[in-house]
Amino acid sequence: MLKKFLYLLVLFIIITRVTLALNRLSFTDFGSTSISTQNFFLKSQSDQSLTETILSPDEPYVFAALPTFDQQIKTSVKTADARPEIVRQYLHKFGSPLETHSDLIVSLSDQYQFDYRWLVAIAQQESGLCKHIPDNSYNCWGWGIYPEPSNPEILKVTRFDSYEDALRRIAPQFTKIFLKGNHSKDPLEVMKTYTPPSDGSWANGISQFFDHLE
Repeated sequence: MLKKFLYLLVLFIIITRVTLALNRLSFTDFGSTSISTQNFFLKSQSDQSLTETILSPDEPYVFAALPTFDQQIKTSVKTADARPEIVRQYLHKFGSPLETHSDLIVSLSDQYQFDYRWLVAIAQQESGLCKHIPDNSYNCWGWGIYPEPSNPEILKVTRFDSYEDALRRIAPQFTKIFLKGNHSKDPLEVMKTYTPPSDGSWANGISQFFDHLE
């Protein structure tokens, strides 16, 4: 009876060790397979990423610097005509009530054949883009504002019904009076008839505002 018990005990120990060995072998193989599969997946992803980021020598590419503060009003939208957006951004930057008339400013300039920047630059020079104008005048351009000849203490003011009315009435006069020939490109020449008393600061201001809107 004792021999039989010892025989079964030895047999149990042998079977247990064999089973444990087989399980360990199976786990090792599985782990190796998983690691190998994972490495293959990561390598594939890496190869794909490398392929996607390498620049082809046959394809042109451009390096662009970030815009400076002075360039913020310049549009990067590629449209047939970016001028209304350039004007809008400029007027918005200064909080001008003319902002809603950006399209009109450009269309009137084209209609009467002068640089679209004139209406904006002169308004900036004369009134800070309509921030300093006679009450209820809508006159941002200093148009027809002068001392009464008979009494210099009285200021003669040309008034308009709205900013749109002012733009539509002033624009054609720019062409007839001030913006003829080379005058349309030379603030110094325009200054001689627009504001003769100026010492040159008027033309310098206009030139500066032109540059901002270019």
